[in-house]
Amino acid sequence: MKNIIVTVIVGFITGLVISGILFDVIKYVGKSFNRVSVSWNISKAEKAYSNGRFSDSVLIYKKTLPKIDFDNKTLIAKTKNNLALSLYKNYLTTNNNEELNEALTLFKEAETIYMEIGNNELAEQTAKNILVATPQP
Repeated sequence: MKNIIVTVIVGFITGLVISGILFDVIKYVGKSFNRVSVSWNISKAEKAYSNGRFSDSVLIYKKTLPKIDFDNKTLIAKTKNNLALSLYKNYLTTNNNEELNEALTLFKEAETIYMEIGNNELAEQTAKNILVATPQP
């Protein structure tokens, strides 16, 4: 009887350890899968953009942006900038002012993030994008 109680206690403790480790492994695999998925989608969006399929690029970037880790400010800013570029290029063919307004908003958000993280070079490049996209009277 004493061996059964010891076995149950050891099994319970082992189960807690294993489940804790298992949870960490599952969490790690989930994060890794998300990073791979984000990378894959960004690559697809960039390819769509380079092939002139701007509306496809917009859809992919919009789907991917919420999946980016909040702490990865550089990737968030880059994705917002690229989404804004896609929207702007699409606007040039559709003349949809909502796309232009959304593009300008995203450019400004990307510029702000770049300035916050101290990447002045990309902030300046994004500021140039804002100037190009801003309608002139």
